Amino acid sequence: MTDTLPFDTTGGPAPGPPPHLRLPEAVGWAAFSDFDETYLAHAATPGQRAHLAALEEFLLTEAVEHGLLFGWVTGSSLASVREKMARCGARVLPHFVAGALGTELTFFPDGVARPDPEWRQLLLDSGFDRDRVTKAVDRLARHRVELFPQNAPHTGNPTEFLVNYYFRSLGDPRRDEQSLGLVRDLAREHGLGLNISRCNPATGDPADCYDVDFLPPVCGKRNVVRHLCARFGVAPERTLAFGDSGNDLEMLAAVGHGYLVANCTPEARSRFPQVSPHPHAQALLTAFRHHLRR
Repeated sequence: MTDTLPFDTTGGPAPGPPPHLRLPEAVGWAAFSDFDETYLAHAATPGQRAHLAALEEFLLTEAVEHGLLFGWVTGSSLASVREKMARCGARVLPHFVAGALGTELTFFPDGVARPDPEWRQLLLDSGFDRDRVTKAVDRLARHRVELFPQNAPHTGNPTEFLVNYYFRSLGDPRRDEQSLGLVRDLAREHGLGLNISRCNPATGDPADCYDVDFLPPVCGKRNVVRHLCARFGVAPERTLAFGDSGNDLEMLAAVGHGYLVANCTPEARSRFPQVSPHPHAQALLTAFRHHLRR
């Protein structure tokens, strides 16, 4: 099915399928960006929309020239990403979207969405089982660690290989860490991958909560980076990543040049040293001009 978006960057009707990036014949650089509140500002000012348009123009005109492979690695599903693009004024499809914390990997040759069969087979071979998640959550409840299911339209979940919960903060960082430490222990015991990060209300999450996401252990943003760099033969020193919150930090640490955007969460800023002076798309464009044009 052709990937079409009903709006252009001004909010008016789009004349046809969205522009998409052509894959370079030889990939020399790889860049990975979180989507919500990193690449895309949900409540964008006119200036932020202008920076997004400039970034999209750079990607359309210079990505192939520099051998750049670019995509979004996000907690949102592909369906949710499409909706947000239309609503918030993004118009250019990247080379790939690794959605739902990397449990979906989709490329867009000729603007058509095609799930990556190699990645899907890795997930199937992982043995991920939702019954294991249920057992782990039930055991946590017996230890008085309560998780409650997410019902969040902004994520577009549920997905086949991802189960999302919230943990409400107990108001004491030490007690929170004790409870979340038990979540990590039981996830490991049940053979589950796990992502825990402080919620960001700017993306639609509740305040004073943590995202607790169960997924195959082969997934996660860091593993997406490693998989695609190995597949396209990209050296670590020619990789970039961008994020705004705690669930991006493993991705930023997995590349040669990782950046938090200036609008990042306080939690992320306290845990990662490299912070761009610019927010959202402006941070990406500045970094691309600095690294790719040298």
